[in-house]
Amino acid sequence: MDWGRGASTARASRNESEAQSEQGKGEMGSGLMQVADRIVEWITRERPIERKLLVAGLACLATVGAGPGWALATKVFGHDITISRIQPIPDLLSWTIGGTGGLLLIAAGLLAGIRYRDDRKDRSRHLVLTIEQRGLRDTADTPLLDAIPQSIKGRRQPLVVDIRDRIKDGVVTDPEAALERVVGLPRLIESYKNGKDPSDIVVVYGGLSPVPFTFLAGVLLDDESQIVTLDWDRASEAWRQLNSEDDGDSFKVAGIEQLPPGTTEVAVAVSVSYLVDPEAVSRSLPSSPIVELKLPRRSPDNHWSEAKQQRLMMEFLTNMIRLADSGVKTIHLFLAAQNSVVFRLGRVYDKRNLPRVLVYQYQKGRKVEHPWSIEMPVQDVEKAAIRWL
Repeated sequence: MDWGRGASTARASRNESEAQSEQGKGEMGSGLMQVADRIVEWITRERPIERKLLVAGLACLATVGAGPGWALATKVFGHDITISRIQPIPDLLSWTIGGTGGLLLIAAGLLAGIRYRDDRKDRSRHLVLTIEQRGLRDTADTPLLDAIPQSIKGRRQPLVVDIRDRIKDGVVTDPEAALERVVGLPRLIESYKNGKDPSDIVVVYGGLSPVPFTFLAGVLLDDESQIVTLDWDRASEAWRQLNSEDDGDSFKVAGIEQLPPGTTEVAVAVSVSYLVDPEAVSRSLPSSPIVELKLPRRSPDNHWSEAKQQRLMMEFLTNMIRLADSGVKTIHLFLAAQNSVVFRLGRVYDKRNLPRVLVYQYQKGRKVEHPWSIEMPVQDVEKAAIRWL
């Protein structure tokens, strides 16, 4: 018998058992910490005043209704032990406490009624338009409408721009037909506004759509003052708010200083989630110089911060202004970014003062990876149009 091998196997088995035990303890500890966090959150959560009044009123009535207590007599180690019963509350004090409890309950009911009435008024006056672009994924089972934060008050009105029937296996089969659905977005919004004051309308946007159509939606909605942007979390398969911390990552810019004097057209590659391949851009536009805006830490999940997105939008806008000031008249834009980022880039693009812009669709596996683009309705371009290479 190989005693050495048997002892080694036993030690390995024991080590594995100890590791599993430690892992189980770690998971149990993590679970207990989560439970503790939930309890603390529940205890410290903010409660409306009417709930506090209700609890106080019920406590008063319970005190009055409890009546006299009881008495207990027993022996402990031969000694007589008597617990005297609680004496009844004097009538005057009882009536005072009971009356106070009743008034507190009435006040709680009145405040609850006022809150309910105000909420009804807010919902009838305020309009929450949910604009969902569907294209790259079927989100019908998890509509954006169901993900609106409860803090946004108002009547919910879903507005879906669906181009899935124009996309097959990730390839847009009919860009022109898909474009017609997106360009009608402002008219749809106006039909729901119905003369409401802009301050009474909130737009909640989310989508999973090809880059050019998402950027176009941002351009078309740049005049909407109140827009809450959500994005699709592929890991949890749910809509999610942009509520993470800003990691401080900023664009690294290359190519602007090297532009030849008199350059009027330039290709701009913006890399947020993945790297835009400059060689693929050169194959699509061999005669255009390339300007790159790249995040050093690129990933599909680096965009969940509202503050970060706003900061990156200003960095992007600043560099587009630099190009305009240098005499550039046309920008060919290549984007690798998440839907919410692309939408915001479209919103921040100044369609009155910045150069003409064409946003390209990436199609992997083709000889020319960017076969078409959408020319945006900026400058003197009145209507968005598909441009083929």
